[in-house]
Amino acid sequence: MTVDTPRPRLVILGLDGVCWSMLQTLSAAGVTPRLKEIMERSACGPMLSTLPEISPVAWTTFFTGRSPGEHGIYGFNDFEWGGYGQYFNSSADVKVPCIWDWLGLRGGRSVILNVPLTYPARPLAGVMVSGFVALDYERAAYPQWVSGYLRESGYRLEADFERVHQDRPGFLADLDEALAGRARLLERFWKDDWDLFTLVVTDTDRLHHFFFREYQEGGPITEYFLDFYRRVDELVGRVHDLTADLAASSESGAVLVMLSDHGFTGVRQEFHLNRWLSAHGFQDRPGPEARVLALDPTRLYFNRPPRFPGGRAGADDWSLIGRLTAELLTEPAVSGVRLGRETFSGPSAGLAPDLIVEPAPGFEFKAKFTPGDIYTSSPLLGTHTRSDAFFLVRDFTERLPAPGPKDILDFGRYVFSLLGL
Repeated sequence: MTVDTPRPRLVILGLDGVCWSMLQTLSAAGVTPRLKEIMERSACGPMLSTLPEISPVAWTTFFTGRSPGEHGIYGFNDFEWGGYGQYFNSSADVKVPCIWDWLGLRGGRSVILNVPLTYPARPLAGVMVSGFVALDYERAAYPQWVSGYLRESGYRLEADFERVHQDRPGFLADLDEALAGRARLLERFWKDDWDLFTLVVTDTDRLHHFFFREYQEGGPITEYFLDFYRRVDELVGRVHDLTADLAASSESGAVLVMLSDHGFTGVRQEFHLNRWLSAHGFQDRPGPEARVLALDPTRLYFNRPPRFPGGRAGADDWSLIGRLTAELLTEPAVSGVRLGRETFSGPSAGLAPDLIVEPAPGFEFKAKFTPGDIYTSSPLLGTHTRSDAFFLVRDFTERLPAPGPKDILDFGRYVFSLLGL
């Protein structure tokens, strides 16, 4: 890299949805001995995720070192500006550079594997295999030859969610193959020339969504769940050992960073925001007559210009905000309501929701524009929490300040500083 002083080569391993409390429990029980050993030698602990606490927002915040008010990602989807149609966010919607973009400008190279919201893969100085939601090999790979490797190696972009309720053993086999594919990516691309190596394991999140409460209650999934984490532990240990070898052989040393993007808890019920808005007189359907509209998972938007040119002037008056907040806070599913204008700032704050609902533990929020009950049972057994994410830094250089991030944005900025960015 073209820098004034040598910077360590940086390895980032993401474990999507893995809780700090779970790491401690599994390590104490002997399920994850490598993680236990690494934590004892590292700066590590719990941290907060973003609002909302979902992967595209959290990972984008970490890898840009910027808040949603700057990078512009508030969820998986968003309203089209000037209408009520929706679009799915992609890498093209991230409005600021990522850490690998800045590194490339400094002459550094990166290997970026399975990071959510990097699809379609964009050109960079190095190699990229896109993460969720990657749809096909060709657009999930850069340079283009990487797509051939993915196809020939049988790499699975994602486990087939449709199988989980019809063919449970088949879905678990999919999860196994997806995790094994992440390990193969590590071995294939570790040998490349790079200054930043990043791998995110998203399969832990999938396991949690469908089986977390069953595991908590000691159900039939427990044996598989623990065995899956033993294999995750093997992958963590392999990354650690490769980084240690690199640190020993490199003049600039190496640093291992690990983190999750949010925590997890068991699901009790689903709570449907748009159905609640309709039942309380805030909307009939998406369109000019609605007063408030919701998007997954917990975002509320006032139907007003200029975002919705056909909307209602004064749709955000304080009496409406007060009534909406007071009525939401009576719901068991709701622990808090935050004003967007007090939560988000920056050049992309105009895209932010007007209100963010904070879920009570155990409630999965949905915002479909379909009729039905407000509270329903959930096909999912796990949902995200803002608290109980984790961070870890194993400093093989033995010269870096220990991090103490309060949240994933703080941690992202710390990691940028490791590369002098």
